[in-house]
Amino acid sequence: MKTHLSKFLACLGLCLFALHSANAADSTSHADQQGRHLFILSGQSNMTAGLERGFTEVVTKALGAEQVTIVRHCKPGRGIRFWVEDYELPESHPLHGKLKSGNGAQFPVLLELAKTAGDARTYDSVTFVWMQGESDAQRDLGAAYARSFNTLLSRLKDGLGIEAMHVVIARLSDYGLHTDKKESWTRMRQVQMELADADPLACWVDTDDLNGSTESAPQGELHYPREQYPKLGARLAEAALRQL
Repeated sequence: MKTHLSKFLACLGLCLFALHSANAADSTSHADQQGRHLFILSGQSNMTAGLERGFTEVVTKALGAEQVTIVRHCKPGRGIRFWVEDYELPESHPLHGKLKSGNGAQFPVLLELAKTAGDARTYDSVTFVWMQGESDAQRDLGAAYARSFNTLLSRLKDGLGIEAMHVVIARLSDYGLHTDKKESWTRMRQVQMELADADPLACWVDTDDLNGSTESAPQGELHYPREQYPKLGARLAEAALRQL
């Protein structure tokens, strides 16, 4: 009986030691995987400081403040052409050849800001978070959006010296679906979803429930209520973390 008991206790001890070692290795592995992560936030007026605050709270809690670097650049009222120097609409578009002033003006600003975060090649991941499109939807410029966005991504990666970049797109809210811009707004939302679906490192985020809805404005507003921006930021952060 003593022999069997001794063997049982010895076996139990070995099992517990193995379990402890596995857990320790697991914990170490998880810490190693956390690495250092760069998040680049850009867009027009809805890419606010409130959004950044909500985003920051979520990613720093998940990854650790010392592991995360966040940069943000927004420019209100600007279409995507302000990030793409050689922006061009199809010849069939009424505004073909007419939108030239300011094209690409925001890209050097964005790139320089991203570079202030250090060498992007030293990060374990780089994620681009995009909150933009209202101006393009209002002017029915969706025909040039996909090419412009892909050009922006390509040049941002080249400028940072990296080959891969995660992407999170905040899809336009449903605000414009209740206005006379319904058709162009619908096209823009579709383009944004298609861009995300076509890229294995990208995703899009639904924002329809965050733009406010009252009796006087059941469709919500173009700009989100102030208290919703941190929620929007948190939602974008959660999507970014899922990609990691």
